[in-house]
Amino acid sequence: VITFDYRGWGESDARLVLTKPSPVKPIPGQNQKFTAEVIEQREYVDPLEQTTDWFNVINWAVGEQVVDKDRIGLRGSSFSGGHVFYVAAREPRVKAIVSQVGAFDSRWVVADAEQIKTTYDEATRRARGELGYPEPRARVVGNLIGAPIRDKLLHYAPVEEAAKVKDCASLFIVAEKEELFDNKDHAKLAYDRMPGTKKKYVSVPHITHYGIYREQRQHAIMLAIEWFDQYLKK
Repeated sequence: VITFDYRGWGESDARLVLTKPSPVKPIPGQNQKFTAEVIEQREYVDPLEQTTDWFNVINWAVGEQVVDKDRIGLRGSSFSGGHVFYVAAREPRVKAIVSQVGAFDSRWVVADAEQIKTTYDEATRRARGELGYPEPRARVVGNLIGAPIRDKLLHYAPVEEAAKVKDCASLFIVAEKEELFDNKDHAKLAYDRMPGTKKKYVSVPHITHYGIYREQRQHAIMLAIEWFDQYLKK
């Protein structure tokens, strides 16, 4: 098993940004080394960066002698529950996934006129250097930790990738009383759209989103192990 921190979270390196213009003039066809003051950007939410980190980890893992590159499985929970589905749609080496209480569509950032204006205003200001990255661990969406980079969420909807997940056994575990989003627009829609028969949808009764980490934690772990045993063991 390999676990990892997304860039800018935990012990992983972060995005570095110059605090002043580069001290050297770019030279075409040449990389230059220079010393400069930088600031790191930590603990914000960018799903495009985070899914890229999944691909990076897979590429790293297959270089390990103990890893069977023909039997790779991914397990993600909450926002990462959508990430593993997104990655499976693009990475044929992934043979099985477990998506737990997953969010599969981030286009809420353009759900109405006010959201659209906020999303595009932020994108324009950030592109023009008028708006920096949010403070680490900022709480913008309810009690969720980490402010979203809204224009990146605009382009992230794993539910639209379902037709590409053809040969990857996919288990969807959801909370019956999910309060952060509607399962029918997320895991259930991804499940319904996914072709083939190597898929399963399990609604854990009586729990809300965080119940999967508390009272039903062991049950969720058991479901995941059984799924990986079924599709990854020889």
